[in-house]
Amino acid sequence: MSIAPPSMRYAVLALLSCQQYLAVAFLYAAVPAVLRQQGAPLPLIGLFGLVFLAFTVNFLWAPLVDRHRLTPLGRRRSWILLMQALAAAVTAAAAFLDPARQIPALLAASLALATIAATQRIATLGYAADSLAPAQRATGAAVMGWGMSVGNAIGGAAGLYLIEAFGWRAALLSGAALMVLLAGLAPALPEPAAGPPPRRAARGAWRQPGMWRTIVIIWPATFGVALAFPMAAPWLVDLGLPLSQVGLVIAAATVLAFTSAGPLAGLGLRRLPASHAVLASALVLTPPFGLLAAVEGLLAPGTWTLLSVFAIFSALAVQNVAFNTYFYSLARPGQAATDVTFLAAMMSVAAMAGFGASGFVAKAWGYGATLGAAAAGYAVTALLAWRLARPATEASRDAR
Repeated sequence: MSIAPPSMRYAVLALLSCQQYLAVAFLYAAVPAVLRQQGAPLPLIGLFGLVFLAFTVNFLWAPLVDRHRLTPLGRRRSWILLMQALAAAVTAAAAFLDPARQIPALLAASLALATIAATQRIATLGYAADSLAPAQRATGAAVMGWGMSVGNAIGGAAGLYLIEAFGWRAALLSGAALMVLLAGLAPALPEPAAGPPPRRAARGAWRQPGMWRTIVIIWPATFGVALAFPMAAPWLVDLGLPLSQVGLVIAAATVLAFTSAGPLAGLGLRRLPASHAVLASALVLTPPFGLLAAVEGLLAPGTWTLLSVFAIFSALAVQNVAFNTYFYSLARPGQAATDVTFLAAMMSVAAMAGFGASGFVAKAWGYGATLGAAAAGYAVTALLAWRLARPATEASRDAR
């Protein structure tokens, strides 16, 4: 475990999360907004979310990242440096694409960026697992969520502003330059001292007691909110907002949610057993989405849309803290990065399904239907967590 003080660990985790989400924010905020502005149909925009397939299968190479050191910088820092450099290169290459006419090539570049971000996420999870004591994990998850929100603001809001002000190519080349700058900070990060996991860590992840029960619990909530999430940018575009304002709204909602809801969730969950984290978060998140779905058409369109967008990002902030706190409690000592990556990857399966269906649901039944689905998903997860979470935790404890 790193000997750096907690404040240093939290600062490093915030920086790492910011780095990896620069590309992710560009994919979920900038690309959908640009496509929608150019008249792309909602089903195509929803299907574009399938580029996050990498987050579904990255557990397959998580042991490789967990085990091998690429440079003298160490296992964690070397992978982080390489992924940031690759992200900068792919972003620079995408700058020379025409998003209106080269959608297949843009899709390929987006898939490459998502794969790079998913790989860096493995290294970041490993860094967190090696650096944080159990009592620091809820706070660490909240801090990482805040760093993610800053990365989202830069990659999403600033990206959209630059696209509108200076054009696609200049905006992406600027983003690539920022990624190069952040990659240069990797050698300054303190490297955790934890050793590599056993060679069979990946196979053991899906055989660990309680893992599949946990996946069943979190899938409904993940699928439900994933139906609503990809529609945030199209909602704002359909209100008539220019791209720069779409980016600012999404950035403001993200930063505000992860600065308020995320830390509040971290403080609250520190007082609860890890086995209750998912249950508590699902119970809190069900009513707001149900209410928003019910009042669609009763509120002014602008007010309803802004409240809905903020609710989505607040849910993601709370869910990030709650799910990661529970995931860490199930992970095997010394193998937390691989185990947590496996759980996050399985969670992405549900998210991918939601992304793929979101545009079709919104087109058939309206944006409000996606919020109703989020409410239903959290309600089902709360029920499953109440019935199943305790046995999962007890099984994991017994296995140790």
